[in-house]
Amino acid sequence: MVDGGSNASMNQAERRVGSGEASLDQAGRRGVSSEAPLNQAGRRGVVALNGHFLAHPATGSGQYVSHLIGAAERLGADLSLRPFISDHTTRPQPPAFRTQPTVAPFPAAIATRRLPNDLRKVIWEQLTFPLAARRTKADCLHVPYFGSPVITQGIPTVVTIHDLIPLVMPAYVTTPLVALYNRLVSAGARAATFVLADSEASRRDIVRLLGIAPERVRTIYLGVDPHLGLPVSTHVREAVRGKYSLPERFLLYLGGFDVRKNLTGLVDAVASLDPSTGVHLVIAGRVPHPGRRPNLFPDIRRKVIDAGLQGTVHFPGFIDEEDKAALMQLATAFVFPSTYEGFGLDPLEALQAGTPVVCANRTSLPELMGEAAIMFDPDTPGELATILGRIWRDEGLRNDLAIRGPRQAARFTWEDCARLTFDAYRAAIDAHKPRSVSGRAP
Repeated sequence: MVDGGSNASMNQAERRVGSGEASLDQAGRRGVSSEAPLNQAGRRGVVALNGHFLAHPATGSGQYVSHLIGAAERLGADLSLRPFISDHTTRPQPPAFRTQPTVAPFPAAIATRRLPNDLRKVIWEQLTFPLAARRTKADCLHVPYFGSPVITQGIPTVVTIHDLIPLVMPAYVTTPLVALYNRLVSAGARAATFVLADSEASRRDIVRLLGIAPERVRTIYLGVDPHLGLPVSTHVREAVRGKYSLPERFLLYLGGFDVRKNLTGLVDAVASLDPSTGVHLVIAGRVPHPGRRPNLFPDIRRKVIDAGLQGTVHFPGFIDEEDKAALMQLATAFVFPSTYEGFGLDPLEALQAGTPVVCANRTSLPELMGEAAIMFDPDTPGELATILGRIWRDEGLRNDLAIRGPRQAARFTWEDCARLTFDAYRAAIDAHKPRSVSGRAP
């Protein structure tokens, strides 16, 4: 998945739009037509985008939808991408892009009732959003997360499924209502015209677990922010070091704290190192409150105390987005021991920053890291500790990885993601065109 716990803050906004359309100043590039396709009514095609996560920019889905809109604007896409949000959505921050969301109100019978937020979100996904899209005569729906409608109002539908963690890992199904929701959105995915996966690993899970025909599932890699690769001045780096009380040298983890992230395994590896090595570990991010679903969120602070690593492991807390590049460039290496990722954005960002990466060889991570990271088997005791000791001591190895990283990260751009996503929109629209007896569209 795109990590919902990663530190990203995009400036988004929401208000009604006049046109809601991206510009048409570029053409002739892969996935961008020289002329805007017209629908059967003779007007430019419109893609209705579920913009629910625009109000949650620190989540993986929030990053995805924001970057998709921004990249479409930069490219000059040949379809109008129109985000919709509900009138009960938390208001996003000032805009970072021209395309502003359209507010779609809940039906009056629902809007006046006091409903749990989770139920209101389901009503938005299954009823309010697709009906609003139909009223605006949208030619295609795009739901950029695992939550597409079962009844699509006859509109071609594309859904992006970042991962299938709730179906793969039972610990994430915390209540019967969560299990029921998983069944609902699984049915919605099967009803979609096309499903987009963030990686080949996720695509295989989608085909296997949802029973969707392989030809209906497309792999479209996400992008990496190129600004993370820009050099950060010594002054700024040292200011960030002081702000978060960072040691002179450290290994860095930045990401979520749920059980699949395998932070207990990382702490065990550091604990097994010879103290004379002098390794320090920084675990960055907002640590969940102890006792909050301990089977899903292990108490990592208690783990550190029990291991006697209070002076070795540091918890700087939430990292402001503007400090992320400096933090990564300060780190001796970035360590990512996760056992399941639909798309490992955090280690890719570390590659972009030129930080050496040590990464688990699970799910999507090998296909994203390529030859630019040191991979390890999280099920092999002692392997991670050996690698951590080596990368801490071996400057030549770190220099080699620092060169490889940005080259690998450059393969993943939001512009490519947007081009291929618009290809999927056009294919979905084309698949729903009436066919003549000969099989060709009239």
